[in-house]
Amino acid sequence: MRKVQFYGAVSMDGYLATKDERLDWLFQTTGAKEAPTETFMQQVDTAIMGRHTYEYTMAQTTDQLINPFNPATKNIVMTTKPHAGDEHTTFTNADLPTLVEQLRQEDGQSIWIVGGAGVLMPLLTADLVDELYIQIAPVFLGAGIRLFTTTDYQHRFKLVATNQYGQLAELHYAR
Repeated sequence: MRKVQFYGAVSMDGYLATKDERLDWLFQTTGAKEAPTETFMQQVDTAIMGRHTYEYTMAQTTDQLINPFNPATKNIVMTTKPHAGDEHTTFTNADLPTLVEQLRQEDGQSIWIVGGAGVLMPLLTADLVDELYIQIAPVFLGAGIRLFTTTDYQHRFKLVATNQYGQLAELHYAR
């Protein structure tokens, strides 16, 4: 069975991005380039994200790849208005937990949960996330887009490892 893994970064106060969806605070953090992002991304072949994450990533990248370390990665974009994609990207409004359950049964590498609470929280609530890699940058944003939102869910994960990459602290948790 394929693993479902979240890999991403937050500010010390738990924000993924500023109110206006900027990530410059993360890119200004020393050590971000030392993190094992390439190693992680080479072992995933499916990425699931929301429309905002997809659009932001496409606007920021010159190669137009969500996963430049595995260009064959299949991108699944959750949106309320599905439309035609291409050979690597599917836009869908399918029930997210059902979709992930189906993907876990298929052959392949790990499934990467990209972006924020809109995708992560329904999967956590359905107990479908196997691992979380959360990098914490030493900055307080005060407001912005949160990684975790309020939900009626409790589950304890096991701390697998803590790593430091320059000024980034990475926590690796598993079910």
